[in-house]
Parts: sequence; structure tokens; C-alpha cells
Amino acid sequence: MTDKKDEDIPEEDDTHYQLYGKRAWEVEYGEKCEKCGKRIDEFGFCACGSAQ
Repeated sequence: MTDKKDEDIPEEDDTHYQLYGKRAWEVEYGEKCEKCGKRIDEFGFCACGSAQ
């Protein structure tokens, strides 16, 4: 079964998919960054770039 979100944006138009190999809503997040308070993604990065 296809998720509705997969139909909304074709892969060729999805910049996030082209750069990272997965859709933005497929990224898993964990704890928050101590410096900026944003969520740290599954690769250890946050919005400010300080978490790793």
C-alpha cells in the first residue's frame, strides 16, 4: 500500500529525497540539541550543526 504522501511529490521533484535518499517525513528524530533546542536526527545532526 502506498502512503498518500508518496503520491504528493514525485521523486524527481523532491529535493530532500535527491539529497538524502529518503523523504523528509521518513527521518527519525531523537533527543533535542543542548545548544539550539532543535531535534537531532538519526544521523546525529540538528539545525545548528553542533550536535554529532
